[in-house]
Amino acid sequence: MGGNNGGQIKGILAMVTTDKNRYLGGAPLSLLAKDQEELIDISNNLAEVFLADILELKSGDHLIIKK
Repeated sequence: MGGNNGGQIKGILAMVTTDKNRYLGGAPLSLLAKDQEELIDISNNLAEVFLADILELKSGDHLIIKK
């Protein structure tokens, strides 16, 4: 088998949200941002550190994923 995984997600590293009702804690890491600006900053920093991608959900939440 080759190294091509077809774009499949290998794992969710973190979830970042601004809605305390969607903040669940636990694994994967869940972070509650105070506003949209902080959500973007946190997501970008985590993606850079983990060499990961950001998936923005329709809700506005971000998943930090590894492909």
